[in-house]
Amino acid sequence: MPLIRPILDDRSYEDLRRELIDRIRVYAPEWTDHNESDPGIALLELFAYLGESVLFRLNQIPDATKSAFLSLLGAEPRPAVPAGTLVAASTTDPAGTQLLARTGLRAGSVEFETTDEVYVWPIGAAGAGKVVRVTGAAASPEERQRLLDALRRAKLPSTAADVQGSIAYETTVLPDKPDGGGPLDAEATADHALWVALTRIRQTDPRLLGGQSVFLGIAVDDSLDELQGPGLEPGLPFAADPPGMRWQFWAGPGQFTDVTVLHDTTRGLTGTGVVQLELPPDFPAPDRTAPDTTRGAEDDPPTVPADLARNVVAWLRATRPLPPGDQPLPPMPRVRWVGANAVDAEQTRTVTAAELLGTGTGDAGQSYPLTKPGVIPGTVRLEVEEVGGWQTWQEVRELSHSRENDRHYRVESVPGIIHFGGPNTRRPQIGDRIRVLSYRYGGGAAGNVAAEAITAVVNGRGVKVRNPLPARGGGEAQTLSAALDEATATVHRRDRAVTPDDFRALTLEVPGVGRAEPLPTPDPEHPGRTVAGAVTVVVFPTEDARHPDAPLPDAGLLRRVALYLDARRLITTRIAVVAPAYRNLTLAVRAVTRPGYQIDAVRRWVDLILRQYLAPLPPYGPDGQGWPLGRTVRAAELMAVAGQVEGVEYIDRLTLRLAGQSTALSIVELGPLEVPAIGALEVTAGTSGADDPAPASPPPATRHIVAYPPSEC
Repeated sequence: MPLIRPILDDRSYEDLRRELIDRIRVYAPEWTDHNESDPGIALLELFAYLGESVLFRLNQIPDATKSAFLSLLGAEPRPAVPAGTLVAASTTDPAGTQLLARTGLRAGSVEFETTDEVYVWPIGAAGAGKVVRVTGAAASPEERQRLLDALRRAKLPSTAADVQGSIAYETTVLPDKPDGGGPLDAEATADHALWVALTRIRQTDPRLLGGQSVFLGIAVDDSLDELQGPGLEPGLPFAADPPGMRWQFWAGPGQFTDVTVLHDTTRGLTGTGVVQLELPPDFPAPDRTAPDTTRGAEDDPPTVPADLARNVVAWLRATRPLPPGDQPLPPMPRVRWVGANAVDAEQTRTVTAAELLGTGTGDAGQSYPLTKPGVIPGTVRLEVEEVGGWQTWQEVRELSHSRENDRHYRVESVPGIIHFGGPNTRRPQIGDRIRVLSYRYGGGAAGNVAAEAITAVVNGRGVKVRNPLPARGGGEAQTLSAALDEATATVHRRDRAVTPDDFRALTLEVPGVGRAEPLPTPDPEHPGRTVAGAVTVVVFPTEDARHPDAPLPDAGLLRRVALYLDARRLITTRIAVVAPAYRNLTLAVRAVTRPGYQIDAVRRWVDLILRQYLAPLPPYGPDGQGWPLGRTVRAAELMAVAGQVEGVEYIDRLTLRLAGQSTALSIVELGPLEVPAIGALEVTAGTSGADDPAPASPPPATRHIVAYPPSEC
């Protein structure tokens, strides 16, 4: 079997010759004789011949040499990105048990580990809130004003004239599984608070928790609001500092004790994470029974169902503290799930047994492989036994800036290889032993497991774990061929977002992004003009289980993209990261089939090719990059596409309509951030002249998503 010759640069002699001659018009426009008899053309042909010879030799280099070249250029293949999720633990040990940081977890064959330590108590947690409702008649102006305040917090319309009811609420308790019900909008509650009930499991002695830490996992709903209308809605900024959050322990009617927040990965309940709270020493309160009240503005816990109330040990309340001056109160989040004994987990494993890599040779460019590939950058702890004992060396990204006395090394993440410097840098000398104390490895798309997939603890007796949320964020390592294809752009870009192509390429580096389109930001005060120094990046996710044909990113993905670009933008550039808007369309197609072709098969192929042609993600769309933003949808164009299906004699009729309307259109103009989405597609086959089939009833005509820009410059 012959070996496949690698191709690094596929330009031939003719390609090089044509490229050189084309450059004459740019560098020497007065040179007009391009015939082969011209001496200058003869020289160019000679250089093209020599260039082809160089490229032939260049294409013979092995992968190791290609990797070395990419390393010199600072364009190494990107390592795999580990997936992350929340894990909730439980135990029946009355005294609780501890899970240390980097405890191994398993979801089948996929390995995870905890990022922090957690003390697992035999308790549970449930989130609850007071959803406003109006009943009865307002008894006094003071009560009427309290009702107005509650309605304002609940975002319900209210005026002084129509407020005739009294303040009341209905308790919403979050389910144990996030997909068991809708999220709780804490901003729309009567007391503008999130309540957390700590519950006993079996014969829990709550007095053991006095002065101890509890770890609450909180999943924030990061789905985007769907808004009607074609215009671009302003988004919420990503604040550099998280908003304040006040946690309190309910000690009785009208009595609260502040609870110390030891650690908060939710950043003030702006994202999903874990809040570590230190309970007061006198925990629990002598009387944990909440009064039976129907006044949503009261400072008492909400009434909960009897099966939950009988197991409640204590109540915690989370609110926003009043900001100084006239600053607005930061909004409360929409919460999907609250659980106890939670900890963040990621798709990595830690090697803690020391690995002896070998002994130094004193040569320049020494390299030593690790046992495990896919090393997480920045996690390797390496020591070299020099004269006087073991010395710790420092991992750096590039060795080209290292000096003669710097103890530096570089890690090639994908294959897991340690590299030392060249002749002008410090390197292990002859006989110096080299060892690695610890490092982490892992990552990849396999870590994006479903909810409830993580069920096993490695060496964790008496502890059960589960992941109430699916793991996400995992991405595969970049292949060598892909890195070679992007090497030119990577060297030109240098990890900085300047041109539209820079913004597009950098956005696609974020795991979960399937398509990115940078656009000038329109000026809302001057239609038809753009804002100088402002860029809007439209982000399409790789997949969306809720909207498979019209994928929408969630707030978490937009946040990751915004923060990734924010670190790479010019200091004077403002970035807005937004989701696309979809214009729902309905299509009714009547195709006349050729004799000998199965009608059902032809109908399915017509349906498929139209959906792929209008699809927003690569490799579909008119040019294989998804339907372009703002491109007009034309019925004649779709008719031509459907007519290309084998077995179609001709398209008798194609009717294009906006969703929810009956008027047939020949074209549909889209906004600058819009792409089409097929709400209903009906394909029929038969003879010409039959009635036009009526499309099915569609969803709303336009779905537009809130924009999420990062912080101001």
